[in-house]
Amino acid sequence: MLKIEKLSVSYGDTQVIWDVDIEVKEGEVVTLLGPNGAGKTTLMKTICGLVPAKSGGITFLGEDLLKINPWDRPKKGVVLIPEGRKLFGKMTVEENLTIAAWKEEGKKETLEWIYDTLPRLAERRKQLAGTMSGGEQQMCAIARGIMAQPKLLMLDEPSLGLAPLIVEQVFDLIQKLQERGITVFFVEQFVEQSLKIASRGYLLEGGRIVLHEDSKSMLNNDYVRQVYLGIA
Repeated sequence: MLKIEKLSVSYGDTQVIWDVDIEVKEGEVVTLLGPNGAGKTTLMKTICGLVPAKSGGITFLGEDLLKINPWDRPKKGVVLIPEGRKLFGKMTVEENLTIAAWKEEGKKETLEWIYDTLPRLAERRKQLAGTMSGGEQQMCAIARGIMAQPKLLMLDEPSLGLAPLIVEQVFDLIQKLQERGITVFFVEQFVEQSLKIASRGYLLEGGRIVLHEDSKSMLNNDYVRQVYLGIA
């Protein structure tokens, strides 16, 4: 579904991503791991068109994504849930959700699925998004992305700053998205939990992919266990 080939990205004269190759197949959950400053968010933003590519290619369902305007990529099925939620705080939960529904077909059914899956949002549909807890806001941000009816949903640090119980709910929701037929590609700081729900993982360090394996192999990889899981 998504194929990234020899992608390099720079901010001015500073290169932050070097020759990255990544594939995400339809129906998969794939996680992108790595330390802060590795270039994970930059990679996500490049896929969405918010940061230009220096060289290399990105194709989505066989189409050259780099030739598509950033604002048209969601209509192709590529949607990003950014780090930090970015909700409209003075709009209600339901207004935040419906504003992302760019097509009428499937809008009602999608909203009903969200409210059935996340009943807390249904209870607070008329509440201003900015007055909710951090966990509720994150669920609303993910739900807003779902309202765009994506084929590929990308999440950047969805568990950032959340209580452990809410983190579990976020990971549970990612699995439900896969069951709904949505392909998921996500950046996450919780390595072990991420690999338990993903089929494959990529490790990005210093702007380069240094490891790519299926999740079980990554969990058993000596380097990952020592550096990221703290297991000798």
